[in-house]
Amino acid sequence: MDVMLLLDALEDILEKSTGIPLSGKVLVNKEEMLDLIKDIRIKIPDEVKQAQWIKEERQKILIEAKKEAESIRKECEDKLQRLKDERQRILVEAEKEAEIMRSEADQKLQSLIDESEIIKKATEQAREVISAAQQDAKKIRLGSKVYADDILAELEDRVQRVMEVIKNNRDELKNKKS
Repeated sequence: MDVMLLLDALEDILEKSTGIPLSGKVLVNKEEMLDLIKDIRIKIPDEVKQAQWIKEERQKILIEAKKEAESIRKECEDKLQRLKDERQRILVEAEKEAEIMRSEADQKLQSLIDESEIIKKATEQAREVISAAQQDAKKIRLGSKVYADDILAELEDRVQRVMEVIKNNRDELKNKKS
């Protein structure tokens, strides 16, 4: 900083000045001292402006980081809502499909009731269809949960990376501040 150099020069002049015996006072060149003081007065506003600029830049960086964090939070909330909606849609479809399969199985069973041999086969087939439908519905429900978990894990990873960027920016600001 220029002001610090000028203050060092002022201090050097005072230290190198001739002392007046028994008084603790020194003789200095008045013109030289006044020139240094004038230079200091000129430089101080520049230093203050630079400090103000640094402060404003810090504020801008913090505001941008907050905006980005809010944007990521909103994006995560939106994705989570879409995942919930998608999961609900899949569950509804699976239940509808299972109901259709159960209904079809019931209809087949009713149409085959007339003959005893056919009744046995129909009963067995109905059970298989119902079991298959239940297994399919279960697989779809489990698959939707795994899918939602995978998406949430990906979102968690992205949020952690953004938090690292924010922390690095804050650390950088702290280092520049020192």
